Amino acid sequence: MKILYLGDISPGQTAGMRLRALERLGYAARGVNTVSPWRQASWVQRQVQRRLSRGSIVNEINESVLTAAREFRPTIVWADKQEFLRAETLEAIRSLGTMCLHFTPDPYFYLNWKQTQLMNEAMHCFDALVYCKVYEASNYANLGKPVYYMPLGYCDETHRPMPPSAPQWTCGVGFLGGWEPRREKLLTAVASAGVDLKIRGGYWDFLRDGKWTLRRHVILNQLAGKDHFSFHRNPVVADAYFGGEVYGDDYARALSGAGIGLGFLRKVCPDQHTTRTFEIPACGSMLLSDRTQECQEFFAEGQEAEYFDSIDELVDKVKFYTTHAEARARIAEAGMQRCIKGRYSYLERMRDAMTWVKSL
Repeated sequence: MKILYLGDISPGQTAGMRLRALERLGYAARGVNTVSPWRQASWVQRQVQRRLSRGSIVNEINESVLTAAREFRPTIVWADKQEFLRAETLEAIRSLGTMCLHFTPDPYFYLNWKQTQLMNEAMHCFDALVYCKVYEASNYANLGKPVYYMPLGYCDETHRPMPPSAPQWTCGVGFLGGWEPRREKLLTAVASAGVDLKIRGGYWDFLRDGKWTLRRHVILNQLAGKDHFSFHRNPVVADAYFGGEVYGDDYARALSGAGIGLGFLRKVCPDQHTTRTFEIPACGSMLLSDRTQECQEFFAEGQEAEYFDSIDELVDKVKFYTTHAEARARIAEAGMQRCIKGRYSYLERMRDAMTWVKSL
């Protein structure tokens, strides 16, 4: 079976990990990096064409996908987080006898700024839909196509215990993820508790200088959702900020080097789990996450992970587990074993998804 995989297949991206899983499962898989045209454009070009859903970037994406499909003649096109595929592009691919399958690791229906006019139109052209957000199940079902629930996961080739290569990767508590008002409040409380905290991720840098820019305003306004935010300095969090996003082995080092890995969910959508729900324990760190039903189903509380409902509970558990290494290590080890026994890796997720696809 030949599979054409569309998405951000750059090193360290989860789309590339899912593509790699298909290759490891024995499929003849080829990727098209549909994000490359965006990265080569200016920020202004990206903003304009995203809003208009047309332009040279959108044209390039659709042309590259259609060309690859005509050359490769895949059995399946797996469209991962595609926002700018045109309906006519999908119909042209389907005319080749190819099944078109939609998937996104993000919420689509819940957040207006995740939607595009093109994908709203193209969504009806897919033959099957794979989703990972339980709260969007009815939205997908209403499209009248076969649907399959596939939770997020981790890549066993990337997310594994990595001995820290330098002190910059070690800390008592680590957080990897983008800024959000609630996350800032939580991390301010953690940092104020006097623990060794390291933060890495996008859009935290404004807390160092507090300066307004148009680009920052657009991005932070989206990330904040309905929460009020202002441009300000936060020295407590800024001191714990160790830079932007990291990928590959450095990502694994950052997670492995933290005694406790914080798994904060976003407030702008009702997520019950995220990729770091699995990546943190897979890397051998103890997961300390928002308490949700899904997280508790994946990892037993107090045995394979720890959870919190309030800032006070978060800080109390941070203080306890940073000073009780044996208890922390026991939970971290059990969480890592649950990742394996629970078949939470992308290899197993994609194996099960393809079994479903073949049954259609």
